[in-house]
Amino acid sequence: MPPPTEGERWAEDQLRSLLAARFAPRACARFLLASQRRTNLVRRERPAVARQAWLWIAVGAFVWVGLASAGAQPFARRRRLGLGWWAATGLMLDWHIGMVETEDGQPRPLGPADAATLVRVWLAPVAADGPTPAVCAVALASDGLDGALARRGEPTRIGRDLEGLADACFAVAALRGALRRGWLGGPAAALELARLGIGLGYTLSVYFASARAPDATVVRAARLTTPVRAAGLLAAGLGRRRWADGLVSGGAVWSALAVVRAVRRTRARSR
Repeated sequence: MPPPTEGERWAEDQLRSLLAARFAPRACARFLLASQRRTNLVRRERPAVARQAWLWIAVGAFVWVGLASAGAQPFARRRRLGLGWWAATGLMLDWHIGMVETEDGQPRPLGPADAATLVRVWLAPVAADGPTPAVCAVALASDGLDGALARRGEPTRIGRDLEGLADACFAVAALRGALRRGWLGGPAAALELARLGIGLGYTLSVYFASARAPDATVVRAARLTTPVRAAGLLAAGLGRRRWADGLVSGGAVWSALAVVRAVRRTRARSR
């Protein structure tokens, strides 16, 4: 694993300051202000990357508006939700522009793997309306594609670290859409949401309790079951609720067990 980049060391120092201050309101305000100042500095130093990021966001908004204007659904009835969500994505991307660099800290532009990851984020409002087989298939394809593209080229830190967040956003949106339409049962959705909550809780607890990145083995442990859970969402869109409930529930439980096992192995190695 490469040594921490300058940006990662900066983030670690800021988190340690927050820990020392026990997350007091003033300390949190100082942290946010320092983060914004750093973002502004990186934006001035790397204007081409900042323009590229907002160009990508503009393209995504243009496509949504174009589909909505043509009467395509759910883009027309979800125009405000889709554009609001995509604007928030743009702000997130801009806030983390300093992470658009290689894993060893070399500046580089956003790449094809990053674009594939953002496809799932763009699709989240569509999935929230209804996770049809086509929507789920595109999301699953983008998930496989961004990994392949990252391995072929040099991945960015933002793609590496935020890919899991993109997956979680799409998964939560798809669960909401499936529940709304009666394609998935409540218990199955609850198990999958619990799995997502466990993963998010682990990541946040490590970041904000020790000011370090979570163990990659633990974070990636649940990815082995992604095809099972994805198959469950596809079955939901096809109207196969019994299959959908079984696959989503089974995948969620399997994922949780894989994460617990990975945590135990990590603790055993650290002793």
